[in-house]
Amino acid sequence: MNNAAYNDSSLFHAPMVAQDAGHHDHHDAPPAAPATCKLGMCIFLCSEAMLFSGLISAYLVLRQGAGSWPPNFGDGIELPPMPKLLTSINTVILVSSSFVYHFAEVAVKKGKSGAGWMLLAAMMGATFVGLQCVEWTELYHEGLWFNKGGVYGSSFFTLTGFHGAHVCIGVLLILWCFYLQATKGFFTPHRHVALENVGLYWHFVDVVWVFLYTILYLV
Repeated sequence: MNNAAYNDSSLFHAPMVAQDAGHHDHHDAPPAAPATCKLGMCIFLCSEAMLFSGLISAYLVLRQGAGSWPPNFGDGIELPPMPKLLTSINTVILVSSSFVYHFAEVAVKKGKSGAGWMLLAAMMGATFVGLQCVEWTELYHEGLWFNKGGVYGSSFFTLTGFHGAHVCIGVLLILWCFYLQATKGFFTPHRHVALENVGLYWHFVDVVWVFLYTILYLV
């Protein structure tokens, strides 16, 4: 495979290692094609979808079996109301970050840098995590935590905690893309599969949050 073809298909744009004269290792696997990289990401996201489906299904079963939600403990414990206004603002920020990241992808495909859009998307994701930490802190001081509030508290923090961890990973991935683009101009109209894969992950995380927001705060 020539160098141009390798650059177009390589996920990490690693340089080819020169072989000793007269010696060629025919057992080296060729770099993965962009379609293969996307397929791998889609399979990974399917496994993530199964994880969140299990968690959400368990939550719905527990909620249905509780009769009233939040459950009535009958011991004088008053569970704090969910901060719907703060979370609604946070939801708008996270969902908007998907559009911002898409703008970065479009800019790269048009031959532009798109690094500014990437940084903005990462900042919006970090803002979401920060506001969620504020929400958790307020709930903790009001008496709701992992080990408080029974199944209501444990299920809420499990769902939002797993999702928050995925958002943190997504922010780090976007910052990695930003670093590569800002310092090396890594992504081009002909080489952007890693950028697209990170985008698939980020959009998935945003869609999952829409479901969580609906069942945890609205329904």
